[in-house]
Amino acid sequence: MSEVSTFHIAGFEINLTRSTIVNHQCQTHIEPKVLKVLLLLAQRQNEVVTHQEIMAHVWAGTEVVPNALQRCIAILRKELGDNAKEQKIIATHPKIGYRLIADVTWHAPNKPAAQNNESAQVTSLKKPVLYPLFSLVLVLVVTLLTMSYWPKETASAFQTVSVLTHTDAHESHAIFNPDASYLIFNRYAGACKSHLWAKHHTTGEETQLTKHAGYYGATSFTPDGRELVFSAKTDCNNTPSKTETNNANNACWSIATLDFAQALSAPVAPQQRFLCQANNLKKPLALSNHNYVFLHSRAGKYSLMRYNDLNKSIQVMYEHKQDVIYHFDYDTRHQRYAIISRTPQLNTYLTLLDKNAKLLSKNPIKLPNNVSKYTNVLANFDAQGNALLTILNGHLYTLEINGHLTAQKTPLSNFVSVEQHPNGHSLIAVVGNKDIDIAQLNSTTTNTQQHESRLNSQSLPFTSLARTSAQERNATYQPHGDNIAFISDRNGHDQLWLWQNSQATQVSSHTARHRIHNYSWSPEGKRMAWVSNDQLMISDLKGNISTVNTDKLLYSALTWYTDNHILVLLHDPVQNGLYDLNLSTNTLTALNINHVENAWVNQEQLIYSTLDGQVFSRVFNETHAPSQHLTALNGKAMFLHDQQLYSVNPTTTTLNQYNLTGQRLKTVMQLKDTAWKVTDLKDNKLLLSQFIAINQEVVLLE
Repeated sequence: MSEVSTFHIAGFEINLTRSTIVNHQCQTHIEPKVLKVLLLLAQRQNEVVTHQEIMAHVWAGTEVVPNALQRCIAILRKELGDNAKEQKIIATHPKIGYRLIADVTWHAPNKPAAQNNESAQVTSLKKPVLYPLFSLVLVLVVTLLTMSYWPKETASAFQTVSVLTHTDAHESHAIFNPDASYLIFNRYAGACKSHLWAKHHTTGEETQLTKHAGYYGATSFTPDGRELVFSAKTDCNNTPSKTETNNANNACWSIATLDFAQALSAPVAPQQRFLCQANNLKKPLALSNHNYVFLHSRAGKYSLMRYNDLNKSIQVMYEHKQDVIYHFDYDTRHQRYAIISRTPQLNTYLTLLDKNAKLLSKNPIKLPNNVSKYTNVLANFDAQGNALLTILNGHLYTLEINGHLTAQKTPLSNFVSVEQHPNGHSLIAVVGNKDIDIAQLNSTTTNTQQHESRLNSQSLPFTSLARTSAQERNATYQPHGDNIAFISDRNGHDQLWLWQNSQATQVSSHTARHRIHNYSWSPEGKRMAWVSNDQLMISDLKGNISTVNTDKLLYSALTWYTDNHILVLLHDPVQNGLYDLNLSTNTLTALNINHVENAWVNQEQLIYSTLDGQVFSRVFNETHAPSQHLTALNGKAMFLHDQQLYSVNPTTTTLNQYNLTGQRLKTVMQLKDTAWKVTDLKDNKLLLSQFIAINQEVVLLE
């Protein structure tokens, strides 16, 4: 396809070499970027190409004027005789992307006949007699190996896409009610503005179900369809007391329910069933007779628990000594559980249990080569209970009971979650992406501007380094240099970039969609380290990349604190175990800490934050030394700089300075409720990530 110079769409000839569109004898010169948009749509004919993918492909690494993509589409429609209302050539999928619906005919450039004949003669003279046979054998071997390691792709029956939500908010966790008359979803419009909603499938009327804003997890229905079941955290509207910690980690999780019919009449307050569990509680599902099952974190590992709301008893249904359980689902038709877990060797398994949690089968799930072994397979049963559906790297897969994965070819490639209609004839899905920019602020300037909290208002909290529709984050200053490094998916998936003199340069060059969780500068500032495809990558500033081979697969690179030592994360098999990697010997040393989000080293002191935002300190070289809880710090937005800790109070969004024991020294500046994820400081210049929009919508695939 890369050699194509000419193709036809609806009677129009598109010549890429001359940058023209020809209709009969009329030839029109078109801007190359406009034709680049059309070429991408043509290469993905009848598939929805997202705004983000088009922007990353056509304008990668360049600053874009507002509405550049919309302008290109308008030019193409005008030249191709299309109409925005009728849309016979280019279909618009609001807030998602565009789809070329007209047929495409491709024409490869032809070589002169004499040249072709001469080339064939020369080639035939050079080939040994056995070369064709050897080539055929080699092709067969490669094909067989590829087929054994790559899931087959089948054309899905779900090809028509309809957008069901058209708001500026962020929708998630979409499901049908049992008779499919309503769509249920979570709508997040900023801090303390999250509610559960219902949308009537026929009339389109929307109803807010929850009376109070809060933190609500994925929803499900009781077997009789009368109540919604979900996990809930402490109500946003409760004002924290002075005794509460800065990061509010004392907030409780519970199993909550609400009467669906009553909530359709007027919003109701969720009723707590299993009260206030400080440990994480995931995916509660209702069984019959007021029984609930859920995953509960016990001693750092999840177990499948059963709670009886009548006698208030709780029991362990299933747990495993070695494997780490991270997801489950329940098939009401066949009364069986699907448990998904990861072994210490990072192999993923699908375990089936009967209704009494007795083992039915256990099969390995062979992940595709382009999917990290650390990827969580969050699969849920389809409507018939014969297989499960899951999302990997934004694509839809079917997971068979025997553990076999099959990729489903659909018009979308940016899935977040998916559920099947009770009749099995359609899918309800959440699709989209996050729009995050990097801002650089002067920390000595007091910010007094009032900012109305509206996550998707498209107004910039602060001036961005470069305005893109991509997700750009984790910006840090180069030690002893002028560069700023950051992670961006502006070309379709995570890459490491450098920013200098108002110009962005890509450092990494991954072809697979592996997420970069973190990275670190070397102490001298001439190299960077990050993890991709479960291996540590090290690059100089010119993009020369080397791979560090270790005896275990890695998850993330954190802090390169000496020339030969870097802190890394891996699942051991408990999530996010902290290790010290010796780059001279490529050996890993466990620090006996799990669930780590980030970590810093200051001489003999180790400071680390956990996945729930708590911050701790301990002696670095003593692996069994006790840790001190630094209660005033918020691990979700903090960094170490010049022997001081900087952290954001999530309640007031103020950036504060602390000493190494966690005592507050002063307030640095006021931030904003969508721009507080601080990452670094240098010469009074503060770097942070700011949310511009979370472009997630609920769609129907039929």
